[in-house]
Amino acid sequence: MLQNCKEVYSLEESLNILNKYANNLTPRQYDNIKSIICSFAIENMHLNEEDILNGIAIQKGDKSVLEITQNYKAQWGCL
Repeated sequence: MLQNCKEVYSLEESLNILNKYANNLTPRQYDNIKSIICSFAIENMHLNEEDILNGIAIQKGDKSVLEITQNYKAQWGCL
């Protein structure tokens, strides 16, 4: 997990982060993650680089949602 991940305050910033990794994604993976980013932005919640990298890992099958959730719970002392 990225410890020093800067906060993101706009849809444009989140999409710029996604675009940094676009060459490593299939069009379908890119569109799936973009859709998630846009859905969160509707609620004025903007995904930072760590969030986007987690989404990429899920799309590529490198991590599961459960693994990511457990990592956060451990980091926050909830486990």
